[in-house]
Amino acid sequence: MKASFNWLKEFVDFKLSPEELAHALTMSGFEVEGMEEIEGDAILDINVTPNRPDCLSIIGIAREISAILGIPLNIKPVEIREQEGRGPEVEVKDPHLCQRYASRLIHGVKVAPSPEWLSKRLESHGVKAICNVVDVTNYVLMEMGQPLHAFDLDNLAGGKIIVKTAGTEKSFRTLDNEDRNLKEDMLLIWDAEKPVALAGIMGGLNTEVSSETVNVLLESAYFNPASIRPTAKGVNLTTESSYRFARGVDINNIAKALDRAVQLIAEIAGGRISQLTDIYPEPYVPLQVPVIFKKINSLLGIQIEETVVQNILSSLDLSIKREGDVLLVTPPSFRQDIQRDIDIIEEIARLYGYDKIPVTLPNIKMRPAPVNKRQDLIRAIKNSMSRSGLTEVINYSFFNPDTLDKLNVPFDDKRRNLILVKNPLKKEEAAMRTTLLPSLLNNVRLNLNRGEKALRFFEVSKVFLPSEDKLPYEAIQLAAIYNKDMSASLYGDKHDGFYDLKGAIENLLRDLIITNYRFEQDSTSVEPYMHPGKSCSVTVGGEPIGSIGTIHPRILELFDITGNLNMFEIYNVEKLLEHISFKKTFISLPKFPYVERDVAIIVSKDISAEQAQAEILNIDSDIIESVSLFDIYTGKPIPENKKSLAFSIRYRMVDKTLTDEEVDSLHSVIVERLKNTLNAEMRS
Repeated sequence: MKASFNWLKEFVDFKLSPEELAHALTMSGFEVEGMEEIEGDAILDINVTPNRPDCLSIIGIAREISAILGIPLNIKPVEIREQEGRGPEVEVKDPHLCQRYASRLIHGVKVAPSPEWLSKRLESHGVKAICNVVDVTNYVLMEMGQPLHAFDLDNLAGGKIIVKTAGTEKSFRTLDNEDRNLKEDMLLIWDAEKPVALAGIMGGLNTEVSSETVNVLLESAYFNPASIRPTAKGVNLTTESSYRFARGVDINNIAKALDRAVQLIAEIAGGRISQLTDIYPEPYVPLQVPVIFKKINSLLGIQIEETVVQNILSSLDLSIKREGDVLLVTPPSFRQDIQRDIDIIEEIARLYGYDKIPVTLPNIKMRPAPVNKRQDLIRAIKNSMSRSGLTEVINYSFFNPDTLDKLNVPFDDKRRNLILVKNPLKKEEAAMRTTLLPSLLNNVRLNLNRGEKALRFFEVSKVFLPSEDKLPYEAIQLAAIYNKDMSASLYGDKHDGFYDLKGAIENLLRDLIITNYRFEQDSTSVEPYMHPGKSCSVTVGGEPIGSIGTIHPRILELFDITGNLNMFEIYNVEKLLEHISFKKTFISLPKFPYVERDVAIIVSKDISAEQAQAEILNIDSDIIESVSLFDIYTGKPIPENKKSLAFSIRYRMVDKTLTDEEVDSLHSVIVERLKNTLNAEMRS
């Protein structure tokens, strides 16, 4: 909002310099962002917050200066001496969109260039002078904050005004000679036959005031902000009028601004003024806001005398009535932003002076933050994934429903129960995602297309599934994806990355002190987008919590990805809380050395290493400390339907050093058990 220093002084007789005035306004909540001098007049550029449309005018800013400095506001009354004939015929068909419509006729005007004082004042505020009648409407808009519009009366069919929506009207040409596409609920100003203005935004070319204009109809109205905002956006047109109407003008200022403009037009362009037409079916009823006086000082942390409070509120045109300990405050019609007691207290602090409120440290009782197991779990997961060499990614919570087809997800799968976005910006964001995998695949494709090869990504985020409650069920999932760089390497690491990801899951579960987990190859639990021969489920305590495997090449082809990708999912990380023991125990370091023995067995291919390992650990003995698989081998000389598994077994006693005889004896028991339970052969 640009405001002339000299124009403000016409309403408030202050003695401050422009710089001092700028400081006073800034300290009261109206930041002066800049200042320039035009022909000896300082023009202040004032930042008016959206909740204060009453200050989008010279009088509005002057009213604030009056309250800040305690100097009376001087507004001269408007005098219209001659009133000739009836006012214009007006019909408002949509009173909820146009709550007040005032107008007058001016006959016999002489349209000409504006006098120098008027054109210079407008131009100093960035408004181009056009002609005397139009310039007066712009002048009053800036002075009083009320948009006005002048019609050439002789171009109004029937000489009447109708306020109604566009209906079946599809297009309207505005003053800037642009055709605007209309929607049926947009509010227009009509004459007896045709639309003549976009209500509150811009007039029409068909009733423009020109040098040939003799008779004028002048409009001043209150249009519902909820109507102006979508209309201005819909026709892609923002004007000084729409800017103010969209924030709300003073409904009790409509006729005053109209008469001020009529007075100036009569002085500058001549003419005979008609009586007033004022359609105002439901007059404004002021809101009464109760404020407990003790709350004012309690909230501000200072002691302000009641007389000071009353003087501040009175200076802002707020009327006050005392009832016991409560102040009943009634804001004026131009202060629609004051709705609650906290708004009143803010006004008191602002006018009292923020700089007068002493700086004090708050008195806070320090308490430890409550333990949030869920947040701790997510933090631990992210740390574990990072230690395993994966990089966290963060994606949007939307996805394209078509990706479920690409992933071969069955139609009866719960992930098909989508929560659709009502107004998606694009098809790719039409639904809330029910799986994290599509986002990770997009991350991989983007990086592969830019020449990156070694990609290890993970994401911990929510998926959204329908529920019987009003809001969807939000499950926190963990998903990771790995594209290994299989190009020539000095170290000759040729496996495709499955076991790297498996190791990451194992590290995670160990970090969370979860030991009862298993990897089980079960065809019924294989995800539809995984290779059936290279995937398995992850269980904890016998309950499936996720899956790991190689993404099927056919799926990668649909996502335009070339490579060999492995991934894993934990479907609901909060389920892990049921298996985590938050009570940690510690044991002393062992005092005696361990003894290691290796055992290599040949078993059927359908026997898993985990199964063989479990057979060893199930032996009733206190001295088996750990069993580690270190080799799996197939091929000659191993028979075609069999494989070789090699384990390293560590033995230790807590109270003495083991002898070779003790170890050999137990090791023989293990060998015999493997032969009997797994039909294993010892490999030499």
